[in-house]
Amino acid sequence: MKINKTLILGLIIFIAILFRFLNLSLVPPQPSVDEVSIGYNAFSILKTGADEYGTKLPVLLRAYDDWRPAVYVYMVIPFISLFGLNEVSIRLPSVILSVLSVIAVYFLTKHLTKGTNVGIPLIATFLFAISPMSIYLSRLGHEANASFSFLLFGILFFLRFTKGQKWNLVLSGVFFALSFNSYQSGKIVVPALLLVFIALYFKKLLKEKTYVLLAALLSFLIILPVLLSSFDENALIRFKGTSLLGNSPAYFEKVFERSLVDRQRNDLFGLIYDNSKAAGVLLISNAYLSHLDPVWLFLNKGEEPFKAPEMGLLYLFELPLILISLMFLLNSGIQRKNIALIIALGLIGILPASITTGYPHAMRAYALLPIPQLLAAIGFVSIFSFIRNKKFQYLFVSSSLVIVIFSSLWFFHSYFVLLPRELSHHFQYGVINAISHAKKIDKNYDKVVISNKDRLFESYMFYLYFNKYDPTLYQKKGGTISGGFEEEHIIDNYIFGDIKDKIGRNRLYIINPEEKKPEMRVVKEIKYPNGQLALIIAETL
Repeated sequence: MKINKTLILGLIIFIAILFRFLNLSLVPPQPSVDEVSIGYNAFSILKTGADEYGTKLPVLLRAYDDWRPAVYVYMVIPFISLFGLNEVSIRLPSVILSVLSVIAVYFLTKHLTKGTNVGIPLIATFLFAISPMSIYLSRLGHEANASFSFLLFGILFFLRFTKGQKWNLVLSGVFFALSFNSYQSGKIVVPALLLVFIALYFKKLLKEKTYVLLAALLSFLIILPVLLSSFDENALIRFKGTSLLGNSPAYFEKVFERSLVDRQRNDLFGLIYDNSKAAGVLLISNAYLSHLDPVWLFLNKGEEPFKAPEMGLLYLFELPLILISLMFLLNSGIQRKNIALIIALGLIGILPASITTGYPHAMRAYALLPIPQLLAAIGFVSIFSFIRNKKFQYLFVSSSLVIVIFSSLWFFHSYFVLLPRELSHHFQYGVINAISHAKKIDKNYDKVVISNKDRLFESYMFYLYFNKYDPTLYQKKGGTISGGFEEEHIIDNYIFGDIKDKIGRNRLYIINPEEKKPEMRVVKEIKYPNGQLALIIAETL
């Protein structure tokens, strides 16, 4: 039977669009602290040409003293101009790029599996289109998905270059540079991947020196501003704050104590392992391997960020397919170079998340995709090819289709229904509702005090975002002074900070429930969708 690949690909793209665009303003249930920062600073640049600090056209965005690449901020600006400052405008660039990534995955997997079963690229693309990991992260207005999408385009155009389309090398360099500029993880993934490409295609690159030099020069010019700013002391704050080796003092102290005992006992074998270098390797190795934990990948250990209830980053049915594909990979008909590239892509994708705290971390390991989907597709085709009986082939395909439909529908329910209801606290749900209510009654009070602790972390930015506060006015009044995580802000009659020294008469408070004082009278309770208490609006008379 002849397969209409164009029709099937079109259907896959439609499914990808459905999963990524449906209820974009409502799921996730509230813009995150990162999203409101990106949104308001894009709004500020649109209106004034400067961010909240008054910095003109920043290369790195200074957000709460967490310095981040500004590429995604600039991508958001046209959408805010068209649709206003809201969560849809912030998230649209990410979901659009994600849909384009689905198309890129098809052509990428087609290149990697050329000469094998024609169904592999379609299956891999379909699995990527419905991938929980991709959907989780693409629906957030965050730079991670932009960097990942640019990375995919870079890989695709490089592979097109290896097939004789020389100018694609220049396009590849541009997209690799954009990936490098867009997210901190790209600064690790892109150089590592380029080394792999050089190793695999050295002779090809040597023959095309003109295009190599042109691609290198253009890429260098694109990354130069970010590269120069990255060495700024302030810009290293994020790296220092998340570095695994730099933020594990208890671990290294324990190793040091062991080494003292080893010296006392002349334990030479112990001294080999009980030192900072060996300990660092073991720590990073543990972090790296944590991203291959089947429970973390395919199930759910609990209330984890970026995950819907009872769902992992990958579908459980993909696990046996991936394992089978690894068994048959060398005999799959895929070229050895492409096998090496597939393995390298999977291994490199985890690297950024392995040298930072908070592991395993889905967002920092995002570049792992679409390798699991490709391997699952190879596994599926391997099983199908092994079955010789037509009836059993039909049974295998039919039962697989039922499992996939059931799994994807369960994910649909889990993500679009259960997540907003059960995991809204991951998104500081209620802050905007509380600020909205306070705005209606704030004229009745001398001051409005809003905590910046816990659920109200960086609440000033939610205020600026919700009220679409005039950036020109904000900057004239002094705007953000230092941006520190604990910085207190005063905007008109609103005070944002620790409430302990801000108790006074005739004041309105937005606080966490545990911050309520005896002299406060509750005006309104802000609850999560599941009915649990999120925030309190209280007053003093």
